[in-house]
This record gives sequence, C-alpha cells and structure tokens, in this order.
Amino acid sequence: MIKNVLILMFVFIGFHAGGQILKVDKGSIDADSSGYFMGNINFNFNLNNRSATAEKDITFTGLEANADLLYIAEKHAYILINKLNYFKSTGGPLISTGYAHLRVNFLRKKLISYELFSQIQYDDGRMMPLRFLQGGGLKFRISSTEKSKVYFGIGAMYEEEHWKSITDEGVIIEKELWKTSDYINGKFDFNDHVSFDVILYYQGGYDNESEVFRNRLSGDAVLNVQLTDKLSFLTSFSAQYEDKPIIPINNFVYSLTNGLKWSF
Repeated sequence: MIKNVLILMFVFIGFHAGGQILKVDKGSIDADSSGYFMGNINFNFNLNNRSATAEKDITFTGLEANADLLYIAEKHAYILINKLNYFKSTGGPLISTGYAHLRVNFLRKKLISYELFSQIQYDDGRMMPLRFLQGGGLKFRISSTEKSKVYFGIGAMYEEEHWKSITDEGVIIEKELWKTSDYINGKFDFNDHVSFDVILYYQGGYDNESEVFRNRLSGDAVLNVQLTDKLSFLTSFSAQYEDKPIIPINNFVYSLTNGLKWSF
C-alpha cells in the first residue's frame, strides 16, 4: 500500500514539476520572488559484478529515484520530497525502500521561522513495513551569504514504527514514541558549476515500555556538478545510525550513489 502511494506521488510530480533544481536542504528557501513552483526528478542506476573471486559471480543491481516539488508563496514555502530505492544481488531477494516527506516553512524570510512536517516510510531490507511521523519546530538562519547558507532547526515529533519480528514469523512489533527532532543544514556554492548540500538530523526519545532512551542520527550529502543548463552529475551519500534498534539489525547503514539529474 505504501509503495503504491509513493509511486503515485512520483507520477504526480512528473507532470507538475517546474524549472529549477531542488537541493537536499528540504526547504532552505529565502528568495524574494514568490508564487512559483520548482521541481525535479532524477534516477541513479548501479550495476556491477565486483565479486571477490571468479568462482563467486555476484551481480549487484540498484535503482534509485528522487522527486521533489516545491511551491514558494509570498510568506511560506511548501515542500514535498520523495525517494524510492530498489536493489538486488545474485541469489538474494528484491529489496526496496522509500519515503514521502511533506514540510511547510512558515514565514520563510524571517531570521526565525516555523515548520510543520509529516513523513511516511518503509524499508524492506531492515524489516520495517511502516514508519509514520509528524511534528514541528523552529528554524534559525545562522548565516546567509551569496555563496553559502547555514540553518539550524529544533523541534519535536510523534513517531510510529512497525517492525517485523525476527524470531516470531508474522508478528509485528509496534512502537510509538515522542522524540526531539533537530537538524543542521548547509548549502555551499564553490563556483558557478559545483555546489554541495548537507543536512544532519538528530532524533531521540525515551521508550517507557522498554525503559531505554533511543537515539538516531541520520544525514544526507549531495555534490552537484553542473554539466549544462539542464544536466547535472550528482554524487549522493546517505547514512543512519541508531544506538538501540527495536529489533536486532545493523546499527549503521549507508548508501553511496552516482547519477544524472535533468532539470526542466
């Protein structure tokens, strides 16, 4: 169900995206102009057979798709960010992940602005069929120059997660937590053709049922090289660490992808 909803969002944005490239900053918009849409869709594809030996012929295939849509109003900004991943190795199952993130930045031009956000997510590889969150907070403009912008956000959110039990087949573990939701976001233009965007999140809350404090760190970084007015080459890195996973899975996961982005 969640996968179908995310695919429909990609189709919708494909018909309604505007004419500029969105960064990974998730809404750091302070332009004086207003009343317009921005959007993009990009695809990254990886295929390799970097096996350890000739006897172990292992092929890895990965596909990543991103779609962003942003509307800039006079006082506020409305942001919709979507991502889908499909990957498979020889002999292994097809695994997919995805999320849709909706964020509204109120009074976007102010030194201190306000945000509301909501997200729905799934991750087959980590046995998480559903993650839903919603919350809000304050956003501070730390610095803003022609070449760089830095923002800091602090807030709170309600999070609901569903995890498949590793020991009991068919059992879903449901967890509901209130968490702090904080981030720091930077945008850096090295020259007219190369830019770098990074955002780091911290989310933590106390689990009364298990009597532990659960912490999660995550981040995204994108290096953008402008090849033409419409075409860019992207190197993207995403990572996540959580100290006390709800089920026994890897504490740290990451992905590194290369691809092309076409703006229209």
